[in-house]
Amino acid sequence: MTTAEAARRHALRITTDAGVLLRRPREADAAGVFAAHGDPSVYRYDPQETHPDVEHSARFLEPMLEHWAEHGFGYWAVLIPASDWPEGVPGADVDDGARVFAGLGGIRNHTMAGQRVLNVYYRFAPAAQGRGLARIVVERSLALAPLVAPGTDVVVRTRPANAVARHVAERAGFIDEGLEPGTTDMQLLRYRF
Repeated sequence: MTTAEAARRHALRITTDAGVLLRRPREADAAGVFAAHGDPSVYRYDPQETHPDVEHSARFLEPMLEHWAEHGFGYWAVLIPASDWPEGVPGADVDDGARVFAGLGGIRNHTMAGQRVLNVYYRFAPAAQGRGLARIVVERSLALAPLVAPGTDVVVRTRPANAVARHVAERAGFIDEGLEPGTTDMQLLRYRF
């Protein structure tokens, strides 16, 4: 087994000491995605992106599932212990245990100005925010990136007003490069290997 294959196998399911679970998403996660992405406060800087219904969330998941099928890694379903959010949507997988769906996060391939990069994404339900989930996702993404795409830069793309997302990335060592070339409203932070 190659290093990349081992990394991909490991990326399927990661559990932290605090009981946070990062796992490959499934179609059955649509209700959990909607619980997080259907809340307008989650899209404070992009209100038009708020999911109107669970069917929208199911369509939103499709390219993520396809990326996993093709590349063996991608954005994770992020679950937290149910005791941290008793009203949350229970995990869709029998192995999720007593966890609820908190949001999505991880890395996937992206092309920017003709160059392959890995885009880091993290978005969580308001009740799950402030627990260090974004930090966990960024740290695990940076650990996985050189194994699945050696030498490939990792980027965070966010709205300039999203100081929290920028702060998480900067604390992890990302460099703020200003506005993404060709955009007027997308901040680009980059981690170079």
